[in-house]
Amino acid sequence: MIRQALLALLLVSPAFAQTEVKLALSGQAGAPNPGLALPPFEAEDPKIGADALLAKELREIVRQDLFLSRRFEVSDEENASEPVKGATWRLTAKASKNADKVSVRVKLANAEGGREAVFERYYKQDAAWLRALAHRIADDIVKAATGRDGIARTRIAFANNKTGHKEIWVMDYDGDAVKRLTDDKSISLLPRFSPDGRRLAYTSYKDGNPDLWMLDLETGHSKLFSSEQGLNIAGGFSPDGSRLLMTLSRGKSPNLFARDVAGEAPAERLTSHFGADSTPTFSPDARQVAFVSDRSGNPQIHILDIPTKKITRLTSLNWCDAPAWSPTGEWIAFAGRAHNKDKMDVFLVDITGGQLRQLTHGEGSNEDPAWSPDGRFLAFSSTRAKRSQIWVMDADGSAPRLMADVPGASVTPHWSPVGR
Repeated sequence: MIRQALLALLLVSPAFAQTEVKLALSGQAGAPNPGLALPPFEAEDPKIGADALLAKELREIVRQDLFLSRRFEVSDEENASEPVKGATWRLTAKASKNADKVSVRVKLANAEGGREAVFERYYKQDAAWLRALAHRIADDIVKAATGRDGIARTRIAFANNKTGHKEIWVMDYDGDAVKRLTDDKSISLLPRFSPDGRRLAYTSYKDGNPDLWMLDLETGHSKLFSSEQGLNIAGGFSPDGSRLLMTLSRGKSPNLFARDVAGEAPAERLTSHFGADSTPTFSPDARQVAFVSDRSGNPQIHILDIPTKKITRLTSLNWCDAPAWSPTGEWIAFAGRAHNKDKMDVFLVDITGGQLRQLTHGEGSNEDPAWSPDGRFLAFSSTRAKRSQIWVMDADGSAPRLMADVPGASVTPHWSPVGR
């Protein structure tokens, strides 16, 4: 794989196997999700057939979003005279289209006979952006019912070689709206979203050296960010977006650096080791960095405490790679294997190194885990369907699903922040 060819200069793949432990996503293991009754969405004017079709299409997207959110037990209500039993919420909507604009009235009410709306909103959107409107509605419903941000407006960036070259692509969180972002006709990989979702850092060989570029997602223009001789690979942005972790080799062993995104100041060296330190990721408070290092032999997950410069080793496996710090701060996801002949799997380790949880179990090679912004899901690349594709699973390893059947090999996913 291209990723391994590149990181062979650093480190390559991942590490281990242990008894699976279920991870409670909401903090209350076994707590049932509230029921949400979903009647058919209606046309504002029942006599207009096109509006009825619009309402049906909108409902299908919103329904899928609410189902994928894992926040509700979604039940279809086919007949208003036979309400869904046991539901907590009831969501209704009326839609219409006038010229190139779509209008929607949405109401969320208590399902147990509640007539007053808990949430009610009027939306108006260009008809061409119907999916974006549906995602926004779903996120607003999640927020109104649970107080939590929804992720229906998030996206996943990844590298794919469909064109014969490895380019950076992006898709909606549900695998729809797949779009190519780069046309470097070379090797481009390891995308990293900025916290505001407006920029994407990635590495490209288009000028011969693995340089680090910054893509403006609003204009589509890329700007060279780091072009030192040797590796220039993005790690992760700081939570405020002001700094970017990087792996730089400067012609020798890879080490960790951090650089201000806005300024022209030189990169700050964080580690100085004769071996290979790579793939850094910030903790949510930006005081620590998780990374991979072979300083103790085979590549393992380590933590650097930035103020004290203290480095702590977390794992003792055959191989570790691609750590990703959870948005909630308790866990670090990574790819790894227990024994040399094992396939790569996705694991979690807590920040003390005391708990290790295996999430995949040899269903192909599973690598490059990336957290959803709410910390409830993990995107990862997997060859379980014979070629490398992007999959998503719950953070406890359950319910894996293929994101999109994109031709070619897809690797190194990264999840965008919550849409605004």
